[in-house]
Amino acid sequence: MEKENIHEGHRKRLIETVYKVGLDNLSDVQALEFILFYIFPRGDVNPLAHRLLERFHNTATILEASVEDLMEVEGMGKTSSQKLHSLLEILYYYTLQKSNTQDCLKTLGDFYDYIEQLLRYRMEEELYLFGVNSSGEVVKGRRFARGSLDMVRIELRDIALYISTYKVKAVFLVHNHPEGSCKASTQDEISYEKLKGVFNFSGCKLLDSLVVGKDGIYSMEKHSMQRIFSEGLEYLQELLQETPQKKRL
Repeated sequence: MEKENIHEGHRKRLIETVYKVGLDNLSDVQALEFILFYIFPRGDVNPLAHRLLERFHNTATILEASVEDLMEVEGMGKTSSQKLHSLLEILYYYTLQKSNTQDCLKTLGDFYDYIEQLLRYRMEEELYLFGVNSSGEVVKGRRFARGSLDMVRIELRDIALYISTYKVKAVFLVHNHPEGSCKASTQDEISYEKLKGVFNFSGCKLLDSLVVGKDGIYSMEKHSMQRIFSEGLEYLQELLQETPQKKRL
């Protein structure tokens, strides 16, 4: 009981410290301890925080780690690993709710902002469908696939259900390339051409298929990047190489 009281006192002090000064003013171990409080309601999580940091080096990598990798660390079971991994979902959800409070995205810039927030830092490939309403606004979409994607395997009945639910006449497909370039692969291009026919058959036009990567957002319809992120230096270098150098005056 005395040992439990010691741990309880430590938790209260650390929670009070975070409330006063924030996580960024704590050590890596203390910050991770605080996060682990939400996974383990009782007990001393300091040794576990050390083991996790020793394995994954920093909190960001820990949160991005798979459930299977987390379970390899002593003290992490399946449920606790799933809870820790799912904290990222809470962060994504908050970010999206904060950045977009409206039901519709009124401009293309708003749409690009939204899919950047949604997919830029995802660790798995995900495929979304976004409709365009009669006012030309983008309706917030739904996820159709996650993990290993095969875009041409989207069920026609799922497409029809989405179209009838949101009453849209046109759609955007959006997927991501985790930790990779946004440039469409050959398979992406082949799938896009096939899907155009599928959507035309459903009575709904496929306006574009966008790819979100670490370097930007790529349009398969326009065959060009529509937005370049700060990490898109390789693409910028390619552009510079293609542009004749100006002579010095």
